[in-house]
Amino acid sequence: MTAILAVLMSLGADSLPLMMGFLFVGYGCLGVVIPTASVLALERHGAIAGTASALMGAIQLVTGAAVLAVAGVFAEGAPQPMVIGIAACGVAAFLVAQFGLRRSVEVPAAGYS
Repeated sequence: MTAILAVLMSLGADSLPLMMGFLFVGYGCLGVVIPTASVLALERHGAIAGTASALMGAIQLVTGAAVLAVAGVFAEGAPQPMVIGIAACGVAAFLVAQFGLRRSVEVPAAGYS
């Protein structure tokens, strides 16, 4: 969603209602994805789940601060740098998930006795 918004805003369609609608849907999806991904990431780390959760939170905050700092350099009263930064983070997360994660757990066939 945010990649589409970034393209639309780069092409000149930079209206506030358009941006609000796309960001509302995009962040609404994050409300479903982030808690689920956190639970799955902590599943195998029961003994150190608190430490792992703190590390995930710290990584999220540091990444957000770094992206905000870069977007702030280019911001001249226009929302395009913010939207492009959000879209770049989404694309980067997708690429990390596709190429960085391996399917190490085989799910057994659903057979009930």
